[in-house]
Amino acid sequence: MKKLSQRLYNYFIPSRLMADEEVFRKARIFVNTVIITFLFALFYVGNNIMFEMPHVAVQIGTYSLLFLSLVFLLKIGVSMPVCGNLFTLLFYTSNLYEIYWCGGLYSGTLPWLAVVPVIAILITTLRSALIWMIICVVTAITVGVLHHNGFPFKLEINPDYVHTLLITSHSGLIVIIFVVSYVMENAYIRSLNVLDEKNKAIEQERKKSEELLLNILPSEVMDELKQTGRTTAKSYDLVTVMFADFKDFTLIAEKLPPEELVTAIDEYFTGFDSIVDNHHVEKIKTVGDAYLCAGGLPVPNTKNPVQVVETAFDFLRMVDELSKKRKAEGKFCFTLRIGIHSGPLVAGVVGSKKFEYDIWGDAVNTAARMQQNGEENKINISGTTYELIKHRYNCTHRGRIETKNKGLVDMYFVENKK
Repeated sequence: MKKLSQRLYNYFIPSRLMADEEVFRKARIFVNTVIITFLFALFYVGNNIMFEMPHVAVQIGTYSLLFLSLVFLLKIGVSMPVCGNLFTLLFYTSNLYEIYWCGGLYSGTLPWLAVVPVIAILITTLRSALIWMIICVVTAITVGVLHHNGFPFKLEINPDYVHTLLITSHSGLIVIIFVVSYVMENAYIRSLNVLDEKNKAIEQERKKSEELLLNILPSEVMDELKQTGRTTAKSYDLVTVMFADFKDFTLIAEKLPPEELVTAIDEYFTGFDSIVDNHHVEKIKTVGDAYLCAGGLPVPNTKNPVQVVETAFDFLRMVDELSKKRKAEGKFCFTLRIGIHSGPLVAGVVGSKKFEYDIWGDAVNTAARMQQNGEENKINISGTTYELIKHRYNCTHRGRIETKNKGLVDMYFVENKK
């Protein structure tokens, strides 16, 4: 039954109507109601022939063909409101004919007037349904008044036909109400399923958007932006900043095709991203071949110097492993210089477009100087960071080294854990 209904829908309902769930629901109810009405009309035609009432058989037969023609009008592109109102008009006028020929107020078809506005509300518009409701109420009252005042409604028909008409009319009313309710319920369930699918799609897109934002902003900053539409820069008393860059990058870049260079950088930086996540250190950004990250923000903590140093050791291990792999493949390799410094800074998002979480302060500049004055495959730290990690790591004092715009700065190489 379900497959048959689906075939009818696919055949009679244009695909453009299926795109709108509300219109498609009305179209499905319309097709079902027309087909059922047509089948009952054919039954009435046989009934009238059997009871030797050819004039009624002709009338009902004509209506049955008119009813059936409506689904073909829908198929060729006539709008749903027009088809719906034409069906309602035919349904209404056919009832008037039967009321006249079957005794007026006591006609078995009079209750069918109640179905007219119900069908109208399901397959036309609310405004049309209201008009049809008023028409049917006025018609019922008029029939009652006429009957009371002796209007000569026809009763010159076979009493057996009247009994049969009563039985089939009420049966038909039950069937039509059931089918309409059934289609409505199916449409409601379908709508819920469609809504559920849309909600799932929206939720998936929301998760994708959040994941994308999390690749740009820390979760705490993202939550603040979602709640207030803006974010406030925050001051931190202790953050450990790490710069890592590739030694002799400019010389290497001059000898390689851009695509190969970018592919190599992506391979290294993807590994760095994974390490940063494992140590709960915040990636800030990459600038050319420089990778900037920091520990102790956006959520402050006191263990960030150790976290960042551990991150640096993992960077060096990863670069060594990747270099061995790339050498075996006949590819060029990078060596890494790392500089680390700890101190106060400010972090946040500035501007209103292309949000970027960034950090500012002397601690950032000093970390950059540590990297610039470092050596390949070494972790160069400031005296400040040394004081914070010396209880856990063996370090080599390099002395006070002259740096750009900073003067003499104490520096240490971190060797290994104690």
